Amino acid sequence: MAITILSAKQFATKLKATIQASGRLGFTEETANVLGFPSGKFAKFAKDDEKNALYLIIINEDSEDAFPIKLSSGYYYVPTRQLFDALAYDYENNNIMFDLVRQSTLDADLQGHVYYMKPRINKRKEKNDDIIINT
Repeated sequence: MAITILSAKQFATKLKATIQASGRLGFTEETANVLGFPSGKFAKFAKDDEKNALYLIIINEDSEDAFPIKLSSGYYYVPTRQLFDALAYDYENNNIMFDLVRQSTLDADLQGHVYYMKPRINKRKEKNDDIIINT
């Protein structure tokens, strides 16, 4: 019999990344820990035009195709501004978040730990520059 227990622990953390207004791809602390960022990793991206899908690939060693994963004030991010500009993501006017969904079947082909980047896009709240003066 081929029965596998699906542990709640395995599905307890919701892996997320967000494109910041600066164009950086930022990660929650939980996500950074699950992806192993504290131990030094690099990120690559792959695009599947047929499926209109974007993938994040986490690798252990730097390569000419990899982005560095940086740490600033306890916050992990990837400097992706030019990438998202080239892909025409409007991160300045929209809040673009990705749910990261593990795609282990692609690991061998893409040579790393692969995650499908499922987008959630919402319009950014406009800043209200009106000043109200009570007289």
